[in-house]
Amino acid sequence: MRYFAVLLALALIVPAALAQNLQQAYNAAPAGEGYDKLLVLDPKVTYTGGCAVIQGKKSCIRGNGALCNLDGGNIFVTQPRTVLDITGCCVYDGGYSGAIYVADEASANVDGNTICKSGLGIYVWAYSSATVKNNIIFDNNKASCYNYGIAKHQYTTSLNVLYNDVDRHNGGNYMYFCPG
Repeated sequence: MRYFAVLLALALIVPAALAQNLQQAYNAAPAGEGYDKLLVLDPKVTYTGGCAVIQGKKSCIRGNGALCNLDGGNIFVTQPRTVLDITGCCVYDGGYSGAIYVADEASANVDGNTICKSGLGIYVWAYSSATVKNNIIFDNNKASCYNYGIAKHQYTTSLNVLYNDVDRHNGGNYMYFCPG
């Protein structure tokens, strides 16, 4: 019985001790390998909250299999000359406008991630571009009017979708948004 109590205490205490805010981790990340920000995540840590990528900069998030619980937030990539390369993350509980949201002439390379439990998995908005490759994107069915895996706005500059497993979205796996 004592052994069970110790295991239960560890199960409750350790995850809280191994959590870090994703935005704070990003802000503290150094430059490296040609990036203005190179964030290398620890797979033993759960990263929480959304993250706004610094505008006009080239950034990389290397997940190494780390969990990113966005707590209803998003990974925002916006504004001209803003670039994000994100790989190896398990991203879940993103906002209704996309776990990864690329907009306003920004670009992203989304490769080798698992994205689930958001309103939209990846949303590439007006005048932006993205390459979405080798991801597992599933069950993005949060309460919203948009429940898709990958969504593209009509004015998206380019969207390359390659070798993804996209499944179980109430609205469909892919969406092309063309307002009025």
